[in-house]
Amino acid sequence: MYKKTKPRSVMELLNKNLSEREVAAILGCSRNTVSEIKELCRQQGMTWDDIQDMTDDGLYDILYPKKFKRTTNYVPVNYAYVHSELKKTGVTMKLLWEEYRDKCVSEGREYCAYPIFTVNYYKYTGEKNYTSHIQHKPGVEVEVDWSGPTMSYVDVDTGEIIITTYLFVATLPYSQYGYVEATTDMKEKAWLEVMCICLNSSKALL
Repeated sequence: MYKKTKPRSVMELLNKNLSEREVAAILGCSRNTVSEIKELCRQQGMTWDDIQDMTDDGLYDILYPKKFKRTTNYVPVNYAYVHSELKKTGVTMKLLWEEYRDKCVSEGREYCAYPIFTVNYYKYTGEKNYTSHIQHKPGVEVEVDWSGPTMSYVDVDTGEIIITTYLFVATLPYSQYGYVEATTDMKEKAWLEVMCICLNSSKALL
């Protein structure tokens, strides 16, 4: 396989229901290469939804980790620390990368770009078997939970400051459509009310 082949582009075209032969003709590579990339993504448990935000180079590094290995001068990332911190409420991958970047800058050392930071994290969790790929069918499931730290808001009618509110979050796992609503408590009544609104909103999207 030549380095110029773009695995992300291959998967994008296959996701548009083009045949392997058509994809090969468009990208100027062999049909065997297209088939190989498709199979490697299947082995990694990755669909187009998983890789659409990656770069071609980032995906290539995951599929072909031993080929064209590039030397890097940036400070290695402690992904065990990253994985541990991501379990905390309100911590995101972007915040951890910014923390890593700022530390490198303060020490006058080079740091990796955010896409490399995230791709290498996924490689780390894959090697540790921290993740698994689950197939979802459209319109079958909705995932719900109370999420994040509590918040406050101002009632526009009375001017009263509502000190504590809780975020109800729901996601359609197949489409990744989300629904978020703030409630004043987490009791059964509030749960049922927001669930009804969420389900009605979900039906409108299907």
